[in-house]
Amino acid sequence: MPPASKFDAMKLRTMITEGKTAQQIIDAFEIDKVTLKAHLLKLMQMDEKFYKIEGMGDRAVSGNAKFGTTGLRLSPTLMSNYGFSQGDEFKVSCLEEGKIVLEKKSS
Repeated sequence: MPPASKFDAMKLRTMITEGKTAQQIIDAFEIDKVTLKAHLLKLMQMDEKFYKIEGMGDRAVSGNAKFGTTGLRLSPTLMSNYGFSQGDEFKVSCLEEGKIVLEKKSS
């Protein structure tokens, strides 16, 4: 069982107003989508204000990927949750050992 996540109204409010997606907030808080929904409801009740988070209606997926015999697969859902679209092209680089960076090429 994962440890109980602590509700941080200030951080959640800031991320929402900065336009972060549901997937980005889930990753930042290291929580699941159910917990994010509970935190969002609590924040809206506290502030008496409606907040909309892009991607709340989308399927949440783990940011984990596995390198296998066919390569590295990043699901379309994961990519769209981070604001990318089908057909986007990327530059791949390795800035430090153990980290790969994907940079979207300009259209």
